[in-house]
Parts: sequence; structure tokens; C-alpha cells
Amino acid sequence: MAKRRRRTTAATIARRIKEGRGQGHFKEYKPWLTIHDVPSLGVVTRVLGWKSRRLHHYFSEHFELAHHYQMEWALDVIDIREQYPLLSLEKTLFIAEKLSIRHPIDPKTKYPIVMTTDMLLTIKSGEDVRFVAHSIKPSGKLNRRVLEKLQIEKCYFEDLGIEWRLITEKQINYDLVKNVEWLYSSKNLEDTTYLNNELVHELEPILFECISNQDKPLAKITLEIDKRKDLPMGTCMNIVRYLIANRLWGVNMKQRILPTQKRLDIQKNHFEN
Repeated sequence: MAKRRRRTTAATIARRIKEGRGQGHFKEYKPWLTIHDVPSLGVVTRVLGWKSRRLHHYFSEHFELAHHYQMEWALDVIDIREQYPLLSLEKTLFIAEKLSIRHPIDPKTKYPIVMTTDMLLTIKSGEDVRFVAHSIKPSGKLNRRVLEKLQIEKCYFEDLGIEWRLITEKQINYDLVKNVEWLYSSKNLEDTTYLNNELVHELEPILFECISNQDKPLAKITLEIDKRKDLPMGTCMNIVRYLIANRLWGVNMKQRILPTQKRLDIQKNHFEN
């Protein structure tokens, strides 16, 4: 789909607000910007959220998407809203003036743009629900102008009583990210070919026993069981991924899981036959 390349004017801002941009929660949330609204500055991607069950729009594969995977795995994060708008525009203009910082403008129209934060997270701890804003930037790009805009963002959320954090590569565990990426497509049975609850319940104890006790690579064990049970190649590996993704099996997610590794250290959590 072609990018819209809309210029920022009072009319386009009003239109996006009318469209419900920046409003809603979970599946109903609509990001202020999507990958179709801005010129591509590199790798952009859409990913179906585990928690939201909607497509998330990210403009940086190495940072925004990586942090998305971390937040999908975090138990206390129940919703991720990317490209969250800092409305009203008058508020960020006021903050910028107070801080003596030039407010971002559309380079073509010279009209002030609606600023966004990369993620607004909904955090649940017991019965307590709160919001935390994350701005995700590589440390090598934190020049003076970027820091100025981040200062506006920080003040905006502080005024609302919302915690704001800057996330750089130092806060990203890439082993965890790669593990979640590997598990990602196997989270839901309906998204995985050949799998159903009955097959998972039948094969889980067999897989657990073999993986726990055989000194063989994970890929070899799962392939052997596929052949023994006359299953399509990859079925048992998908079951392993499903069990880990849903925390039915516990593993150390902060250490890279490789299908070629031997003796994957797994623990049963709440699996019932």
C-alpha cells in the first residue's frame, strides 16, 4: 500500500482525532501514526500483538520491535500502545515555550506536529493498574535536538503523573528478544498449522521426557518424534514453542534458545494432562 505522505495541518490533525487515532485500548487502539503515514526511513514492520491481538506498527526493527518483544514477554504489561499522541497540541506547545525549546513542525507546512511517544504501556500489579511511557532511541542518535524533544515528552508525562523512561540498547536483552521472536508465531494454536489441544496434550509428556533425558539437539529429538508419530515435519518443534510461549514449560528466556543445543533445561509449570 502506498504511503499517504500527508502534510500536517490543523485539518489533518482534526481528521486523525475524528478517526479515533490515539484512542482505545487493546484491539480497539488506533496508533496516531502507522507505517502508511510516514516516508520509510529504513526497516518498518507490522506485528500481530500477543496481548492486543491487533497489528502494531513499528518504524525501527532493531529497537522498537525488539522492545515490543520484551514487553510482550513481561507479565505485568497487559497492553502496548505504540505511537501514542501527546494531545492536546496546545499542551506540548506550552511546554516547549516554557522550556525555551523549539517545538517540532512539519518541514513543508511549518505547522506544529502532534508529538508521539513510542509506547504507552498498561501495567497491572495485583489490582493496581498504571501507565508507563517508553521512548525508544539508540544511544548513538541522542543528539542535542533529539534530547530537546525528549525533554518535552518527559515533562508532558510528568505533568500527567505518568512515569516516563528512555529506552536505549542498554535496556534491551537481545537473547530474550531473539527467544520471543522464535516463539512468536506459536503463541496461539489457531495460528499454527496441524496443532490442536488434543495433540498437544498427547505429545507434551513424550517431548518433556525425551528433551529432559536425551543428550541430543532439540531439533533432532522433535524431528524423530515427528517421524515416529507420522506427523508433518516441524509439528513437535511447534509444540515445544507453544509450550514455552504460554509458560506451560519454564525456561531461562535470558539465555539464547537454539534448536541445535543439547539438553534444553525445561521445567513444567501448570500443564495438566
